[in-house]
Amino acid sequence: MLYQLTKVTPINSTQLELLYQDGKCIVVDFKPIIEKGGVFSMLADPQVFSKVRLGNRGRYIAWGEIDFCADSFRL
Repeated sequence: MLYQLTKVTPINSTQLELLYQDGKCIVVDFKPIIEKGGVFSMLADPQVFSKVRLGNRGRYIAWGEIDFCADSFRL
């Protein structure tokens, strides 16, 4: 199934609330991903993290070149 996001809202400096088209709402904590470092280390900056956006047709969330598929959070 292809999931579609309708809204992404930063809750704090590591968590996002994701609202899907089917009404399902989940909270995702990115702290473990941020702690891995590398390309994800830029998300440790609260100003960068808060600039998350929805991608094309709500199929992903993104910060510049970093993106995560909407399906991955539901599987």
